[in-house]
Amino acid sequence: MSDPMRRPDDVPPPAAPPPEPPRKGSSPLIWILLLVALVALGWYFLSKRDMPQSEPLPPPPTIGDGVTPPAEREPTRTPDRTSRLSATTAPADRPARVVDQPRPDYPAAALRNREEGSVTLLVQVDAAGKPTDISVEQRSRSRDLDRAAMEAARNWTFEPAIRNGKPEASSVRVPVDFTLEDQPGTTARN
Repeated sequence: MSDPMRRPDDVPPPAAPPPEPPRKGSSPLIWILLLVALVALGWYFLSKRDMPQSEPLPPPPTIGDGVTPPAEREPTRTPDRTSRLSATTAPADRPARVVDQPRPDYPAAALRNREEGSVTLLVQVDAAGKPTDISVEQRSRSRDLDRAAMEAARNWTFEPAIRNGKPEASSVRVPVDFTLEDQPGTTARN
């Protein structure tokens, strides 16, 4: 009933305050996302600041400058047919090439020995298309075949190289193949 220790004029102790409801604070995920967005934004602006500014493009060319009065302009000439053709069909640069290449005679000794092979010649061609110097760049395994190819090349006709529309001296590589199958009356042995 009554508390023996309690006195009637004592004030009862205050009641404990009610517990506060939990705070609805921001989650750590939102703070992390906000921090990542700020870092990305800072990086973007810093990279834009360090990037060199490109030069502005020049204005496109205009047909009429708008300053020169029409009376002072040069009269336009219509080009005749020959000058138009020469301007549009200027010869392109090209290397020298063989025009007429008669087949070399198969050396008799090589034919008897049944020798076959390929020779690559390096031919110096002058501006007139004539061979001036002939050397063997890659030899066959037969001296006779190499000599026959060089002899034949002295009689070949070439188109000279063209540079800037003018013929000039140059060199050209020409392969020459010697096969027994191409010789009349012979068959290749295996």
